[in-house]
Amino acid sequence: MAWVLQALGRAGEALPLVRHALAIGEAVYGPNHPTVATRLNNLAWVLQALGRANEALPLIQRALAIGEAVYGPDHPEVAKHLDNLALTLRDLDLAGEALPLFQRALAIDEAVYGPDHPEVAKQLNNLALTLWDLGRAGEALPLIQRALTIDEAVYGPDHPEVATDLNSLASVLHTLGRAGEALPLFQLALAIDEAVYGTDHPRVMTIKNNLAAARASPRQRGWLGKLLRR
Repeated sequence: MAWVLQALGRAGEALPLVRHALAIGEAVYGPNHPTVATRLNNLAWVLQALGRANEALPLIQRALAIGEAVYGPDHPEVAKHLDNLALTLRDLDLAGEALPLFQRALAIDEAVYGPDHPEVAKQLNNLALTLWDLGRAGEALPLIQRALTIDEAVYGPDHPEVATDLNSLASVLHTLGRAGEALPLFQLALAIDEAVYGTDHPRVMTIKNNLAAARASPRQRGWLGKLLRR
C-alpha cells in the first residue's frame, strides 16, 4: 500500500506506513537484519519524495552498514545500498561525496553481473550524471553512451530505461556544445516516455522542459532535469 501511495504522489500518506513496517521489522528481527536494512531504505525513499533528503541520509547510511556486516563489502546488495546513499548525497548537492560510492557500486556490479547487465547500465548512468554535475562532461560521455548501448540491447529501442539514457546523453552533449546532436535525442526520449506514460507524467515533463531549455539556451548544465535510476 505504501508504494501505491508513493507512486500516486501521496508520499505523505505512505510515510506512517513505512515507519510502522520498520518498527515491526526491528521488533521481529532485531536492529541489524537485512530485512531492517530494506525497510530503512524504503523509509528513506519516502522521505526523499517529500523533499527530506537530510532525514533520509542517516537511514541509508545505517542500511549500508547492515548490508556490509551481513554480506561483506563486495555483494550486489551492498552495491544497491551504495547507489541509494550516493543518490541521496546528490540530492543534497554533495556530488563529490557521491562519486566514489557510484564508482564502487559500478565495480561490484561489473564483477558480479558482467559488463553488459542492466544493473551495470544503471550505475553507468548515475555515475555519468554525477561527473556531469562536477563539470566533467567529457568523462561522462563514454559512460552514458555505454549505458545506452547496454539498455538498447537488453530492452529494445522503445523502453523507458532507454529514454532515461537518451535524456542523459542529450544533456551531456548539449553541455559539450553539441546541440545539433542533443536535440533529436531529447525528442526521441520524449516520444518513448509519452508512449509509455502519457503526456502528463513527471518524467515526460522533465524531458519536455529539457527540450525547451536546450532549444532556447546556450550550453549549460544546471537547469537540465535528470532522470536518475534506482
